[in-house]
Amino acid sequence: MTARDGAGTAHEIATTGALDLVSVIIPSYNHRSHVETAVRSALSQTHPAVQVIVIDDGSRDGSREFLEGFAVTAGFEFIAQDNAGVCRTLNRAINERARGRYIALLASDDAWAPDKLARQLARLREVPAAEFCFAQAREFRREPSDATGAPFPARPCEGDVLRHVVLRQHVPAGTMLFTRALFDRLGGFDETLKEEDWDFVIRAAATTNFAAVPAPLLFYRAHATNAMRARSRTEIFHQKALVLAKNFPLIPPARWAVALLVHFVHDIVLQWTLAFFPRYRPVRDHR
Repeated sequence: MTARDGAGTAHEIATTGALDLVSVIIPSYNHRSHVETAVRSALSQTHPAVQVIVIDDGSRDGSREFLEGFAVTAGFEFIAQDNAGVCRTLNRAINERARGRYIALLASDDAWAPDKLARQLARLREVPAAEFCFAQAREFRREPSDATGAPFPARPCEGDVLRHVVLRQHVPAGTMLFTRALFDRLGGFDETLKEEDWDFVIRAAATTNFAAVPAPLLFYRAHATNAMRARSRTEIFHQKALVLAKNFPLIPPARWAVALLVHFVHDIVLQWTLAFFPRYRPVRDHR
């Protein structure tokens, strides 16, 4: 199939099943040097029914001009817009362009293993009543093939995972695969929040079972301009508190209180302690 029209030929749809179409959303902002790797990893999936949508969110580093030409030669859908933020960007791409039964997200500076979608779709079929699947991630600096370190999370949870995901973001955002029906029921990503992926995960976990593939299918690029690295831990904790406050009705009160305390210790107490003991490595946040 060609990714440009998203749905493929009639023969390919008949062979793979139209309901297996996955719409891959790649929001891009000032990642000219990285975005090609991300897009190629989505276009190279072994799963045959893939619609790749790249949406540039007002980049100023030449990304838009590069992607306009790359879309023609590589065959994917491209949208350019003024800067609107990641939540509005994701919601627009999904609501206006996505045609798949499934939605998958990929940051423009990360990359997937070639069998990422195929393995997740297979696992979704094996876990009863699951509309959401994730996998492990591994960090890299130069090339995905150079990824090192232990996969995150160490032990992915399946089934009813709400009690786990409120304590930490257990789901690497770039591994998220969920049904379009789930996205519509949840009303998409909350455009008032900066921890939009964690909020979406919590609301999804309160609605459906989760499936997980215990293998590193996402390669997460570590560099100085990562969104999480560019923000202070105080700001991150504030945003987490907003997410917890919003989702209080979904979480048992005792668990909610424990979650708030855990995030306060991680983002405020621990980081202040590390400031006085700089030889200790700060805890990484893979969101």
